[in-house]
Amino acid sequence: MSHSNSLNELAAQAEALRDSLSQTAKDFEQFEFNVRGVHECMERIQKCMRMVGNDRKAALSARDTRKVMAEMEDAVAEMSGLLNLDR
Repeated sequence: MSHSNSLNELAAQAEALRDSLSQTAKDFEQFEFNVRGVHECMERIQKCMRMVGNDRKAALSARDTRKVMAEMEDAVAEMSGLLNLDR
């Protein structure tokens, strides 16, 4: 194998490594976005649970309870998408 072939092969490997690192950086950025989204969904669910389950507060009206439950369902659906559970 000639030196020029070795250098060309090394250049190709370096390019493949650069592409892989670039993809890994994009994947990690998406992962961080998803983790933030999951935390936000968890906070929304916790807030809803406190609203529905807090005995010290006046009972929620049926309409408000439906709104809170819909908010929880939306948060769970969003979290499922962020965790790729819907695939």
